[in-house]
Amino acid sequence: MRGAVTEVALWSGVLVIMTVMLISSVSPVELVVAAVTGVGGALCARRVRLAAQVSVTGWRGACRAVLLLLPFALLRGCSVLLRSLGRRREAPDVWQLVRLHDGTDAGWAGVLTAASPDTCVVDSPSSGELLVHAFHEGGGPLQRALGDSGEVR
Repeated sequence: MRGAVTEVALWSGVLVIMTVMLISSVSPVELVVAAVTGVGGALCARRVRLAAQVSVTGWRGACRAVLLLLPFALLRGCSVLLRSLGRRREAPDVWQLVRLHDGTDAGWAGVLTAASPDTCVVDSPSSGELLVHAFHEGGGPLQRALGDSGEVR
């Protein structure tokens, strides 16, 4: 029961914040509407997750990756992207199959990997793997923390 309340509260908070951010000037009526629709959306999101029998795992690893590694991955990704734009000759693209460490959920790992400007998650062939397209060989610190990279092409 406590987990359900926490999940609905988190979803509601995210949805209300997103709604308020998209409105230029927020009146009290718009706040009430955002809160009511946020709770409704949160209840629907929980219901869909339960119907799909999806469980969220690996929160400790996700928090560590977001707080410690994501800022550096974003900076590194921007520099790699800028260097690749400045080159006159084309550098070969790199396709990697990332095998995630035990306890790492492919959902949040894919989101974190795709957040870096120099990588794009193309597919998740299984629950423990990600197919990643990148502008450079070898993964960054975030990708190495999430799993082991194997060269595909």
